[in-house]
Amino acid sequence: MANANPPTKNQAFYFYVTLRDTTDSFSIKSSPTIAAGDFKVSTDGGAFANLTTLPAVTPASSVGVKISLSATEMNGDQVLVVWQDQTDPKEWVSDSLCINTTA
Repeated sequence: MANANPPTKNQAFYFYVTLRDTTDSFSIKSSPTIAAGDFKVSTDGGAFANLTTLPAVTPASSVGVKISLSATEMNGDQVLVVWQDQTDPKEWVSDSLCINTTA
């Protein structure tokens, strides 16, 4: 998968995040559970859709979460990725990242 900095419009892109623990928002959640529907993407203000590729804890059993966006998901000037735990009780805190692409 190609990656560029700054992110390029219509080119696959990946990045890493950590998820904060709901029991202590100052702590990072180790080995978070991630399910379909937890991570969504909106391109240029369009409707939110599940990511094509489910994010993965990388490396396994750690705190890192790798988010991979396809070229189609990156085909916009602004790409908003939102993550919200769909389970109850919540395991990790919701957050988001807006990615501004270049030509």
